[in-house]
Amino acid sequence: MHETRGTDCGYGVGSVASTSPRGPLRLELATIAKLATPLALAQFGLTAIGLVDVAVLGHASAAELGGASIGRSINFASVAFGIGVAAAVEPLAAQAVGAGEEEDAWRAFLGALVGCLLVWLPTSALAVGATWLLVPIGIDPSLVGPARAFLVPQLPGMLAFTVFLATKSFLQAGGRATAPLAASVAANVVNFVVCNLLVRGDDSLVAVGLPPLGFPRLGAFGAGVASSISTFVLAAWVLVAAWRARPRGGRAIGPLRALPTRKVLRLGTPIGLQLLAEIGVFSLVAVLAGRVGTVAVAAHQIAMGLASFTFMGALGIAGATAVRVGHAIGEGRSPRRSGLVGIGLGAAFMSASALVFLVARRPLVAVFAEDSAVIELGADLLVIASAFQLFDGIQGVAAGALRGAGDVRFAFVANVGAHWLVGLPLALWLGFRVGLGAQGLWVGLLVGLTLVAALLLRRFVVVSKGPLGRV
Repeated sequence: MHETRGTDCGYGVGSVASTSPRGPLRLELATIAKLATPLALAQFGLTAIGLVDVAVLGHASAAELGGASIGRSINFASVAFGIGVAAAVEPLAAQAVGAGEEEDAWRAFLGALVGCLLVWLPTSALAVGATWLLVPIGIDPSLVGPARAFLVPQLPGMLAFTVFLATKSFLQAGGRATAPLAASVAANVVNFVVCNLLVRGDDSLVAVGLPPLGFPRLGAFGAGVASSISTFVLAAWVLVAAWRARPRGGRAIGPLRALPTRKVLRLGTPIGLQLLAEIGVFSLVAVLAGRVGTVAVAAHQIAMGLASFTFMGALGIAGATAVRVGHAIGEGRSPRRSGLVGIGLGAAFMSASALVFLVARRPLVAVFAEDSAVIELGADLLVIASAFQLFDGIQGVAAGALRGAGDVRFAFVANVGAHWLVGLPLALWLGFRVGLGAQGLWVGLLVGLTLVAALLLRRFVVVSKGPLGRV
């Protein structure tokens, strides 16, 4: 959404909070769509970084791609708490902006930056330690080396990633969604060049008519380094934008002890637990796909990368919905209209994505792999992915609406129950006992997502019956 008041300072509350509580539904829809569009495009850019890694590694080696898939899954599971801390900025900043308290939004953002650093240190150590558990749980030893080679250099980028998310939440609370989009474009350009150069070495130069310069082929390690470099570009870009958007008249930073870091951690911890429950089950399934074989784990990574790409659109809508819900609460009115309109928009977008998967599944997979077995299995997985697109969109936006309201605990309980007590056991039974392999694992994920969507949608309908208090 555009910045208001003709300046890059302040929040421009009027632009994102201008919808009358009695206005028509189409005005709410237009407001959410206008804010969600650059946010969704920025989210697409984030996933494109990972898809470039997949495409470059997939054309280099199935084993390198499979190992990097496992390494990436471990990393994202470990960074769940950091993402939760970053997400705590959403309700704090949006509600503060809705109430006209810009200084509180800025301080919440700074407190989140401190919190991101605090949780990154121990979780990074846990991520590295987890790689020594891969062989004991049955992962092909040939995948462990590439997994660790990708994971370790990507760790600094995981900190930068959480910083980017916290900064993005602060900017979008004030209607500034263009800076994250520009950052994602810049990061993708950097990643495309660096990833090709580090993964393929001089071959990448020769392919475009340049002379070789002695660059070695670094495989999964090179992709991990490229990922970190591009993520630092992401973080630096939006940090500059946030500094320019800071409220005037107060202390820019102040003493660290005065920041609401404890409040951010209190809100961020259940969000992180929810994300750990959700990311963790997908990461575990990615790791367990390694027990089926190299083809299965490569196909899983491609199909999951494509499904994650479309889900970024839902996350953009979720971010806009969280802002609108937070503004409504800050203004002292019911957030129900904003939340339900956002959830409906997310469901519509993901239904369209499901249709694309069904129609073009084989050409889509073929972009990322040359192995015919990987293409066939990946296409089969996209059929299942098309079935859970709708439910993934509903649960993603409903979770955003609940975050905007400051209701952060229920989503954790719902994800644990649906994914770990229902979806995962079913996935293991279908995948290994029934013998359906990767397809069985994905059916279990589908059932878990469907149940989460129903639970979170019902929760928002219940809690949004009337005005809610600020967190």
